[in-house]
Order: sequence, then structure tokens, then C-alpha cells
Amino acid sequence: MKLERHVGGLSLARKANYLRSRGWREEEGGWTNDIFGRQPLARAIHHQLTDDLSQALVARGWLVHGYSERGYVQLRDGENARPCSLPKALRTQARREKRPVAELTYALFLAALLGTDAS
Repeated sequence: MKLERHVGGLSLARKANYLRSRGWREEEGGWTNDIFGRQPLARAIHHQLTDDLSQALVARGWLVHGYSERGYVQLRDGENARPCSLPKALRTQARREKRPVAELTYALFLAALLGTDAS
């Protein structure tokens, strides 16, 4: 699932502002972050969305199980559950909250931008 489609097709200016607000620096040839290193714009957006959305799920009781080499997060729903991908975790959480996945994802994204709770 392409996470970017759930946050409303950000314009280039909004993508840049989003990344800057999260500590990324624009440099020649891409964007740089202390955690993720230098990335092209699309990859930087993906990494930052993954981080913001996974942290929002952690606040709802999910646990970060680990990351793949490509930067994909694995989450667990509590201590004994099997690890799953971020998209599956978002689907599960949306079902639990009786909300559409896109609505939950967008609410979590906006809450991350504003630094608030997405309840």
C-alpha cells in the first residue's frame, strides 16, 4: 500500500515543509536526515510517514518489532501477537476503531503534523 495516497497527494511545497518540520535538510541530490541518511524526495516522504504512523500506532498499544533493510516497519499488537506490516496494522486498528483505513491514516498523519492525539 502506498501510504502517500492516504495523506492527500501532497504538493511539492507541502512535502518539503513536512520534511523540514521533521528535521530533514534539503541538499543537492535529495534530502538528508540523521536517522535515514540521504534519500530522494519520494523515499524521504515514505520513511517519514512510516515513522510518524508507526509512532501513532505505538501510542495505541502496538509495539515496534523491527525494521527491514529497506526501512519497512514490523509491528505487533501486544506482546504475544505475530509481527505484521504497517499497512496490516493500520487496517487492524481501523477495524478496531470502526473507521475507514484512509480516514484513520489521515487522522494519524494530521495529528503527527500538529503534535496532537488523533482520537
